[in-house]
Amino acid sequence: MTVGDTRWFKVTARVVVVLAVLGGWEYVSASGALDASTFPSMTATVTELVRQLQDADLWSAVGETMRGWSLGLLIGGSLAITVGTLLGLNRFAYLSVIPVVEFLKTVPVIAILPLAIVVWGATLEMKVFLVAFGVFWPLTIQTIYGVRAVDPVVRDTAVVLRLRGLRKFWTVTLPSAAPFVATGVRVAAAVGLILTIIAELIGGAEGLGLSILTSVNAGPDRLPATYAYILVTGAAGVAVTSAFAYLEQRLLHWHESRRNLVARGA
Repeated sequence: MTVGDTRWFKVTARVVVVLAVLGGWEYVSASGALDASTFPSMTATVTELVRQLQDADLWSAVGETMRGWSLGLLIGGSLAITVGTLLGLNRFAYLSVIPVVEFLKTVPVIAILPLAIVVWGATLEMKVFLVAFGVFWPLTIQTIYGVRAVDPVVRDTAVVLRLRGLRKFWTVTLPSAAPFVATGVRVAAAVGLILTIIAELIGGAEGLGLSILTSVNAGPDRLPATYAYILVTGAAGVAVTSAFAYLEQRLLHWHESRRNLVARGA
């Protein structure tokens, strides 16, 4: 089987799975196995989704969600890559700070949500802070590991060639750390979107999360709208993950790990 055939097989399999899930959803709803007041039919949800896609309010909510997500990811990601690089290059700083980083990484973001609401209220700033806080710690650790993961042979070669300073960073450290950082950013992007929805759903900030909460509070008649909003958030998550995976593939096409995946038809 060629690489092209493998890819078409994977795409076909995914489409079949999606259609099977939708068909199962409709069957379960029509059979009455689940209460219609808590689980609307697939056709009712899709009909509502199509209607919502023509409503400016939905796109306004999507815009608010993506704005909070992108700002939080940009701020938290930039700080994480900078701090992680500095700690990875300095062994003393790494040994001194890593216990604190490991501890703060385990703090659930949801635990600081009440504090963020008290400080900023249901605002964009609250969402940005939560996203930045949530993505900073794991991405920092990922960057540290990437910077410190230089192959010993490459490191010794750099010493022999007397590479120092920025030249060593650009030719030795950065190529080694790039796959770690790219993977960390891709994961952080997905986590950041989840945190954005949580901040809107619990904190009451404008966005898809608040739209879900509002439709839930509106009663059973708005249940299809609730599920439609949930489908939109799922689609946003798939789009974000796919976009960052594509960027990672394009930017790191030169790396051995990517070449191995291509050779296997992944």
